[in-house]
Amino acid sequence: MDARTLHQHLMNPETYPGKKGPVTFRETHISRLYLTAEHVYKIKKPVDFGFLNFTTPDRRRFYCAEEVRLNSPFCPDTYLGVVEIRRQGDRVTLGGKGELIDYAVHMKRLPENRMLDFMLSAGDSTLPAEMARLGAHLAPEGARMSI
Repeated sequence: MDARTLHQHLMNPETYPGKKGPVTFRETHISRLYLTAEHVYKIKKPVDFGFLNFTTPDRRRFYCAEEVRLNSPFCPDTYLGVVEIRRQGDRVTLGGKGELIDYAVHMKRLPENRMLDFMLSAGDSTLPAEMARLGAHLAPEGARMSI
């Protein structure tokens, strides 16, 4: 299945389990993100930048699993695992049976107003406290280095 056809299927709310609603799409230089009402599905693009290579389905599966493994300790309720994207006849499904097309990182969708870019542009007064909380989570007291 070519990327354009897959994208059309993934923009269809019926492709996803759970609460139905509009699907929004975002893109980075290495990923395509499909946001449903409750979840995000991140697909690695088949790119090779030298320092990363997602050109085969096996590589994309591996790096999806690595993303989940590395990020889950910091936000265990957000990273839900890796899902298979499959084709069953003329439908695309997440998991299930059928031809394997690709893999996606499955995440819980977080509130838009708690994203760093939103908080910065809104001048959110809670941002300094949130950054301090994040810093303490990433580098607990005993692990901090003095400069």
